[in-house]
Amino acid sequence: MVETVLQESLLQEDMLQEKTAKRELHPYLLVARQMVEGLAQMLGSRYEVILHDLSHVESSIVAISGNVTNRKIGGPVTNYLLQILKQHGDNAPNCINYRSVLPDGRILRSSTMFIRDDEGHIIGSICINQDLTDFIVASKLAQELTAFGQPVVEGEETEELFAHDINEVMEAMVKSELEMARKPASYMQKDDKLAVVQSLEDKGIFDVKGSVEYVAERLGVTNFTIYNYLKQVRCSKR
Repeated sequence: MVETVLQESLLQEDMLQEKTAKRELHPYLLVARQMVEGLAQMLGSRYEVILHDLSHVESSIVAISGNVTNRKIGGPVTNYLLQILKQHGDNAPNCINYRSVLPDGRILRSSTMFIRDDEGHIIGSICINQDLTDFIVASKLAQELTAFGQPVVEGEETEELFAHDINEVMEAMVKSELEMARKPASYMQKDDKLAVVQSLEDKGIFDVKGSVEYVAERLGVTNFTIYNYLKQVRCSKR
């Protein structure tokens, strides 16, 4: 019983395909039909190109190349295409790169471009479907593999220096602070230099041996002055 029903269904499908293939088409659709296979070959295996004859919406597919949606010649228009035509008629705009989802969950990027006769009436459309599912999965995996955690250090994003010598690290940190100050040390007032020392203290530079001497040299002050600045900074945090 089931086999009989299946055979009858396949026979009806074959008859519909044959009938549709023999349908007389508008000359513009005949021209478009010649491009369907070539477009699909150029785009690749993840694409499908379909030509619709919209004078027969119940069996509009007159050419198809590719196998994204598993449709065949003699198949009907989609509900989306019907809705566009109902709402806009011959003024329907081309719909480019919209999202579609197949019943099995695959995600498509689709485009529908209308074909008009000399009077401007819509007579057909070329639809292109691209299966994006694998790309979306790969994109999510790439995002997961390249995701960053929240920084432990507060403030702006830190550029981490992978040096071979602690002095190189210290020098880079001081250089960065002086660049952010946007004025030479010789033009800095006490408050400017105190701010530099405070920022360097917050970043832990004064835990490095020889840092006081180096900072004093770069700011053009004595070691004693740097110790005084540090005393002020540390007292203000208590």
